[in-house]
Amino acid sequence: MKYHKFNRDRSINALFKYKKSWRKIEYHARRSKLRVLDSFYFENQAWGALHKAWKGYVIAKNKDELDRMEYYASVIRKLQKELGLEISSFPDLGLVTLEEGFDETTMTK
Repeated sequence: MKYHKFNRDRSINALFKYKKSWRKIEYHARRSKLRVLDSFYFENQAWGALHKAWKGYVIAKNKDELDRMEYYASVIRKLQKELGLEISSFPDLGLVTLEEGFDETTMTK
């Protein structure tokens, strides 16, 4: 099956897509449900980026693309740290998180 059958938002105008996504942010801002992170992104934007990074990591792992796996693993770790989540370990890439508070420790093989 073709991908376009499952893609429901097929608007042609890029400005329309931008306005639509900004309306969602405005909605949360009016209700004081937004939290700005240290990187000056909103929390919901960071969650969306984390979701996309995990998807990219899985795709790169299935295709055995080591450089892309390392890139997505570093993005995932950075976003998890910023969101205050437990930082994931990637032992197959040599990125291991130790328990003793060494969150940014990178072990090399």
